Amino acid sequence: MSSSFIGLTTAVALTAVACGDPTGVNSGDGLTAAEVVIVIAAFGSAFESVGIAPQAAPAQVPIPVDESFDASIPCESGTLEVSGSVTGSIDDKTFDVDVTTVVSWDPNACVIGDGTNKFTLDGAPRVDLVLDMTSTQDALTWNGTETGGFSFTSSDGRSGSCALDVTFSIVTTLSGSTSTVTGTICGLDASIFETLGT
Repeated sequence: MSSSFIGLTTAVALTAVACGDPTGVNSGDGLTAAEVVIVIAAFGSAFESVGIAPQAAPAQVPIPVDESFDASIPCESGTLEVSGSVTGSIDDKTFDVDVTTVVSWDPNACVIGDGTNKFTLDGAPRVDLVLDMTSTQDALTWNGTETGGFSFTSSDGRSGSCALDVTFSIVTTLSGSTSTVTGTICGLDASIFETLGT
């Protein structure tokens, strides 16, 4: 469950509510879609580093999942604080899953790069993801929201802040996948990020 669950969650994060629902603001200079992908991928990578996995209880069916995490992930310099929880259950007989993941990312002078520019990220206020995942023999369903924002300065002299306000749903069956993504990321239509990571 660990690698596939974390990988899928990272992909979905491209498309959020611990301690309240944060509201971000779009201001200053903008980021391109490609630059937004770099930032969100850094968030996903930090979450993947946490390494959440269910604690198996052999006598129990379904297996309960109740994990909290609070980690400081290093960037090129600075840190990306990642906290939240994974709760729900996994049936190890039918492989049915009903899990809710809540993740909060709070960058603190976190420096990331794309080979051309460096970006220094700070929370403004932070980015939160709430993701409900259910699976049966017939379908895998993801429903979630991503909210909040971050501020940035770039090595090419830009600075500003970005808001995220996204709602998404993805259903995968044997016949294929359907998805809906609404909202904005850094002022850009969130649907343009819909197929990334899939």
